[in-house]
Amino acid sequence: MKYFHIFGPVPSRRLGISLGVDMITHKTCSFDCLYCECGKTTHLTTARKTYVDPKTVIKELDHYFAHHPAPDYVTFSGSGEPCLNISIGSVISHIRQKTPRVRVAVLTNSSLLVQPQVQADLMMADLVVPSLDAATQDAFERINRPK
Repeated sequence: MKYFHIFGPVPSRRLGISLGVDMITHKTCSFDCLYCECGKTTHLTTARKTYVDPKTVIKELDHYFAHHPAPDYVTFSGSGEPCLNISIGSVISHIRQKTPRVRVAVLTNSSLLVQPQVQADLMMADLVVPSLDAATQDAFERINRPK
């Protein structure tokens, strides 16, 4: 099976062997950070919606777990802000039910953490890694160029 929304696993200093999950269409993000390894944001937004069908992601994860050793972590990251996908919580919940020994991490730019539903979704993760790129509002706006 060819995977479109999961990648790796990759070795990580912090997470051991990490299987990546990308639930966002390419370069959909709430920031347009100067340093982004994926390049310029092409869809700058704060709108949470289903950018990638969670059923497709779950199908890929189920296939992966049926045919490969479990990684140390399943890590939500990828080509944009993972919390923009309104279904992130349901996919985390599925991982919890199907593979309870696999830990879940979410790499986030922190822009949506003030939203109660995002907080509830991320409470199911073992580790949330928020970015903090600046100590002042001026520096933040220059570096992250938010929506």
